[in-house]
Amino acid sequence: MTNHIRLQTFVPYPVARWVREQANTQNESVSIFIRDLVMGAYRAQELDQNEALKSDERDRETVFASVALDAILAAHPDNTLRQKTHDAYGRRLQRLGLSAPSKNRGQDEA
Repeated sequence: MTNHIRLQTFVPYPVARWVREQANTQNESVSIFIRDLVMGAYRAQELDQNEALKSDERDRETVFASVALDAILAAHPDNTLRQKTHDAYGRRLQRLGLSAPSKNRGQDEA
C-alpha cells in the first residue's frame, strides 16, 4: 500500500463548509474527499502532459509520412501521378472547407 503524507492547508470558511457538506453527502471523511480532489487534479495534469507529447509525436509522424509519400510519388515511373495526387488533395481540402494548398502545391517538398 502507498504511504500517504499528511498535508495541511487553510481555506476560506465557505470553501470549508462546502468541503464538509460534500464529504458528508458522499459519506466519507473530509480527508478522503480532499485527497480525491487533489489526486483527480494531479491525474488530469499528468494526462494533459502525456497527450501533448503524443500530439507532438503524431504531428511529426504525419509530416514524415507526407514527405515520404511525396518523395515516392516524385520517383514513380508515372510522372503524372504526383500531380494527380496533389490535385486530388486540393479538391478534398476544398470539399472539407479547409484552406487551399500552397501555390506551389508542395512542389518543393521532394
